[in-house]
Amino acid sequence: MENHKTDNKIGKAILLGVAYSASIGGLATLIGTPTNIILASIIKEIYQYEITFNQWMLFGLPISIILLLFTWYYLTYFAYKFDDKQSINAGKQEINKQLKAIGPMTVEEKRVSIVFGLVSFAWITRTEYLQKFIPALDDTIIALTGVLLLFIIPSSTPKTKLLDWTTAEKIPWGILLLFGGGLSLAEGFSSTGLAEWIGHQFVFLDFIAFGLFLLIIIISVNFLTEITSNMATASMLLPILAAVSYSMDVHPFGLMMGATMASSCAFMLPVATPPNAVVFGSGYLEMKDMIKAGFWLNVISIILITLITFYYLPIVWGFELEKYPF
Repeated sequence: MENHKTDNKIGKAILLGVAYSASIGGLATLIGTPTNIILASIIKEIYQYEITFNQWMLFGLPISIILLLFTWYYLTYFAYKFDDKQSINAGKQEINKQLKAIGPMTVEEKRVSIVFGLVSFAWITRTEYLQKFIPALDDTIIALTGVLLLFIIPSSTPKTKLLDWTTAEKIPWGILLLFGGGLSLAEGFSSTGLAEWIGHQFVFLDFIAFGLFLLIIIISVNFLTEITSNMATASMLLPILAAVSYSMDVHPFGLMMGATMASSCAFMLPVATPPNAVVFGSGYLEMKDMIKAGFWLNVISIILITLITFYYLPIVWGFELEKYPF
């Protein structure tokens, strides 16, 4: 890799923007990142409460949009201030060249897009409309129906389908095992009495204001995720936060949602998230680039998630944050 590539401010900003937007975009929907699904499943397992697709978007989408705007402004006006118009024009030419090389959408791409659109539409409208006709319908059934359609619908070659088992075997099954492990851990905390015991150990935190404790949790998770897997962190920490909520007599959704959001906002190190690792592996970035840009985005995300969780979440989900309801 030639050294001059690492001195290209526009290239660095674009690469970091791709990585950061991939992580931030995952906050918007229930299926955006595995940690979101882990949280929803643990809440359903412990409290028999189902977080719907729409309900998540009411909270996650505003965070995602605001944080994306902050990230764009920060990368272009502070971290890497653009002043080379010639390089920008050259970049536009390269983008147009790449778009031309891609060509129009293929038959397979169009059909997969239609299936994905239908699945997304079903997820969003399930609770308000579809369950009136099919009461047993849930997000899992919708997802499996979409997968089955991919196995059935033919591609441009009639003898082949849009999806075959050879391709399905490449799915990262390890994520599913880790996800299942998180549910097992949550059930173990509850059934053995460990959750109650942990909750009693936090009695001394009763004097701490809930807003301050929420901030401490979000800061801790945010920086812990820089060096650990966010899925492993969520699986380990969420059952503990459920127990702590009981001890502090506060609503568990506040702490658990704040921690889950924070686990997806690690921007400093390559090991923090897969998008970070991918862009760092390109060779165009140095470690100091990611740390310098990512630290301030971590700070911004911590402040934003804390404020929105404390003030906005109780309004859109309709509960009292400082009262344990279960």
